[in-house]
Amino acid sequence: MLKLLFFGVLAYFVYRFVQKIRLSGGRDYENSASGPVDEMVQDPNCLTYIPKGSAIRKSIGGETHFFCSRACADEFQNKKT
Repeated sequence: MLKLLFFGVLAYFVYRFVQKIRLSGGRDYENSASGPVDEMVQDPNCLTYIPKGSAIRKSIGGETHFFCSRACADEFQNKKT
């Protein structure tokens, strides 16, 4: 009877392990990073934060600024000139 209980518990843990691997696609999400995180930059015109990778870059007065939209970039450039 003790052997049956032992094999039942062992089968349960093997089943849970296989399910975890199957549902995660083979990756262990608890121990893996979600990938590189994009740096956030602040739009100097409207003061919102946006990911640097998707920001609009514009060089104004020798400095590179990051904007959320072309409208913000144009408005900021008009204020500076």
